[in-house]
Amino acid sequence: MASKRLRPGRTLAGLGAVVAILFGLVALGGEWSPRLGLDLQGGTRIILQASSEGGDPTDEQLTQARDIIGQRVNGTGVSAPEVSTRGDRQILVEIPGDERSDIVEEVGRTAQLRFRLVWGQGDGTASPPAPPGGDGPGGPGGGGPGGGGQGGAGPDGGGQDGGGQGGAGQGGGGQAGAGPGGGGQGGAGPGGGGQGGSGGQSGGAGQDGGTANRVAAGWMLRSDQQDGGDQGGGDQPNNQPGDQPPDQPPDQPTEEPPTPPDVEQQALGDILLPDSIQTTLTGQPPPAYTQDFTRLASEFAKFTCPDDPDAAALVDDEPGEPLITCDDEGIKYLLSPAVIEGTSLTDASAQIPPQSAQWVVNLELDGAGTDVFSDVTQALAGAPNALFAIVLDGQVLSAPTVNDPITNGQAQISGNFTQESANELANSLRYGALPLSFSVDSVVLAGPTLAGSSLAAGILAGIIGLALVVVYCILYYRALGLVVVTSLALAGLMTYELVILLGTSVGFTLTLPGIAGLIVGIGVTADSFIIYFERIRDEVRDGRSLRLATESGWLRARATILAADAVQFLAAVVLYTFAIDEVRGFAFGLLMSTIVDIIVVFLFSKPLISYLIRTRFFGQGHRLSGLDTRHLGITGRAVTQVARTPTRAAGRATR
Repeated sequence: MASKRLRPGRTLAGLGAVVAILFGLVALGGEWSPRLGLDLQGGTRIILQASSEGGDPTDEQLTQARDIIGQRVNGTGVSAPEVSTRGDRQILVEIPGDERSDIVEEVGRTAQLRFRLVWGQGDGTASPPAPPGGDGPGGPGGGGPGGGGQGGAGPDGGGQDGGGQGGAGQGGGGQAGAGPGGGGQGGAGPGGGGQGGSGGQSGGAGQDGGTANRVAAGWMLRSDQQDGGDQGGGDQPNNQPGDQPPDQPPDQPTEEPPTPPDVEQQALGDILLPDSIQTTLTGQPPPAYTQDFTRLASEFAKFTCPDDPDAAALVDDEPGEPLITCDDEGIKYLLSPAVIEGTSLTDASAQIPPQSAQWVVNLELDGAGTDVFSDVTQALAGAPNALFAIVLDGQVLSAPTVNDPITNGQAQISGNFTQESANELANSLRYGALPLSFSVDSVVLAGPTLAGSSLAAGILAGIIGLALVVVYCILYYRALGLVVVTSLALAGLMTYELVILLGTSVGFTLTLPGIAGLIVGIGVTADSFIIYFERIRDEVRDGRSLRLATESGWLRARATILAADAVQFLAAVVLYTFAIDEVRGFAFGLLMSTIVDIIVVFLFSKPLISYLIRTRFFGQGHRLSGLDTRHLGITGRAVTQVARTPTRAAGRATR
């Protein structure tokens, strides 16, 4: 019997140790307040929907996209963003704090990175095709996309003591003649070429004469093992395809060669890499693609870039098709089908190399990307007009020239970078290689004021609910109602500690629906106590003593309490499994409160009642204890005079 008398105290002491351990873990975590969801502290919630083209995305693709989007959001300087997958095609981005509508565009971009060859370029205005033979796209004496007419003829490629006059064309000037005595004058046109060279040398790049010259003399690809290199403005031998001003392709024939009748015409989307490289170097595709290239050149001439430099061109960026698009400075490009996908880019970073004062962007490719990159750079190396474009979401990020072959998959983009522009390009490259296309499904912006009102309303609702339960229990159960109050206080303390621990360990955030689920737990704990106390009353009415009624009533009430909690537990699990995130918060709060209720009722409420029954105030049925004859439902006898069992009471009466 002595051991039984010690059981309530031991159980209560054990529970106290558990609470102390939880308190210690919270102290070790260093956080004394729970992590609040966006609806309670304010912030931005963005739901991205994966494109349904090509079937459902795989789990691997969705996970990769989630990681990349998370890196991109972190790259903006946001603290503690939450990026997770939802369902089989959605990604949820939650950014706590102030409203960040500026990040919606950054996160919502499809962010598909591709490398393409530049077949032509020009300024961003439309230029209608000229009549055949005139100065128009592809005509003799005119420039195709990005090119101008030919220079005069003479020894060494130019007229004696002078070069021929170049024709006009969209986006480029004439080819400067070269010969003894001087080079010819570059032709006129948007972005025309500069002054030619002299003394039998080729015309070279000359002075800055137009839009393309900006690119050729600006960004440049080279091996990251070199500290510097030619910026693309020097002289080239006459047999190099780069002897043109940078704003036009190399020499074009005076008249378009006829397509052989036995050559079957093909679409440029089927062009092979060597043929695509040839088109970049010569300005003309192989005969099999002439018809489609003529159509594409006409579309390029009519294409107009947006007036707003911050607005992206509305283009359909299909990897297997040529692309006409713009960069952020209004220069339009005619690009080849993608030769390298952005998923082959493994890293990009901005730095200042040793023995240099200029910022550069380093690139690193995987094995497959390295092989293609090696083939392309070996073919384009040294040609100042042969550009290799890096395209993000259909917009040209950069179009550098190739300084030397890059065979190890590690390249460097150099140019007039500032720290900000270098980091911006590196971030776009590093975080832009998404394997899927996404659209913004919904955006929710919650300001701190509204969130604070929601939190205050949730706390007020909890206080009101708790106060009503406490008042009812005190009025109905008198001093015994204090067991309910202390049980609720302990349940609240344990729940608070668990919410903090889950927040620091697994990132759990408390939302408004979660608070609602926890408030429901108030009623759960109160119900468990009411079930137990009513079973005690039933046992006393059957003739058992108060002490025995406390134990036998617990055995019967325990099954009912467990059954009710089991139903509630299953309901919470089902809600959490199949509901959307907002309802999941409620389900998780309900699940947590149910588990805490079982712990509190078994390890606190029942042992505490067993302990109180042994005191004089409760054991002898004081009228304020809640265990007096009136509340127990017996009349005419004191609580201590009730027989232990109905059978024994009847036996003593007959004797």
